[in-house]
Amino acid sequence: MWIENLPDGRFKFRERYKDPLTGKSFKVSVTVAKNTTHTRKEAQIKLDKKITEILKSIQYGKIKHDVHLKELKDEWLPTYKLEVRANTYSNAESRLRRVMRDIKPDTLIERITPNYLTNYFNNLLYKQNLKNGTVSHIKQTLNVMFDYAVMHDYLKENPIQKVKIRYRKEDGSAKPKDKFLEEDELKNILKFEYEIGDSYGRFCEFLYLTGLRYGEAAGLTAKDIHGNKAIISGTLIKLPKEEAYKQNSTKTLAGMRTVTLPKRAIEIINEQKQDFPNNDFLFCTKRKNFMPEVTLNHQLRRAKKKFNISKKVDCHIFRHTHVSKLAELGVPLYVIQDHIGHADDQTTKLIYLHVTKKAQQKLDSQLNKL
Repeated sequence: MWIENLPDGRFKFRERYKDPLTGKSFKVSVTVAKNTTHTRKEAQIKLDKKITEILKSIQYGKIKHDVHLKELKDEWLPTYKLEVRANTYSNAESRLRRVMRDIKPDTLIERITPNYLTNYFNNLLYKQNLKNGTVSHIKQTLNVMFDYAVMHDYLKENPIQKVKIRYRKEDGSAKPKDKFLEEDELKNILKFEYEIGDSYGRFCEFLYLTGLRYGEAAGLTAKDIHGNKAIISGTLIKLPKEEAYKQNSTKTLAGMRTVTLPKRAIEIINEQKQDFPNNDFLFCTKRKNFMPEVTLNHQLRRAKKKFNISKKVDCHIFRHTHVSKLAELGVPLYVIQDHIGHADDQTTKLIYLHVTKKAQQKLDSQLNKL
């Protein structure tokens, strides 16, 4: 350490350190008012601390130890937010809140082994009774976060890569006929929603008539409607404690499309415009300026219970029901996929094949009557 006298009477204490990456020497300094034994000792401590922090911030392939799970989460989430869509980030943040409830936030990440995570995921499945899909999404989020940890030398390897989860065999085994509503089920549910409020009934009917995803329909504005065509160019985003807004992209690239609206769908749009002439979104309620998905799905679960429907009933079932009706009308599969914005979707194929097979069986039985 050496000292420089400044023109204003103060003293600048300097120290050199070598950058191990370049081999070059650099300087750090602190300025004090007096040059005494006490201030020199304090200056040396401050200089050493500065050098330590600088060297600590530079990575040379050495693993950083003592990194806690919460520290990793707090560092990773802001960078992840810049890389993905708003709803993708929101979902990841929500999943990590659950993880932080289950695993102590001050857990050292280098102590989190594949075996520990395997037991954790199996606990979520078989003790907390979470669905396969939910656990799979939590695993995916942790996988991306731990990849970040490896890239920044907080871990030597990603423990998720060696995790083995015993997923439930029965999950995801719903039959194609359970993916969509039959005529009487559709009629009962739409009546139920209209009794709650015209806006809810119209929205559900519109989903059925168009095959749009919830976010695509909820994000529609008057500017998106051109005669009997709807331009699908975005999706509604509603994050916690934030205003709803339209994101200028859809779930997939194939989702960016133009959809032909049947007459009843156009009538529904005009009814909404008449009831809510000054609202930004076409679909809203008396209490909110958008159509709340959580509220709507809660109502649909009530309808499911009331009408003793064994299928999963939420906003998405109207989209599948739309596919089933088009299949009944004999519309080719590739045309349906293009219409609903699916480049390739297994569920759409299963519904289509189920409905067409059912129609063929009906034809076979009728042939005997000739």
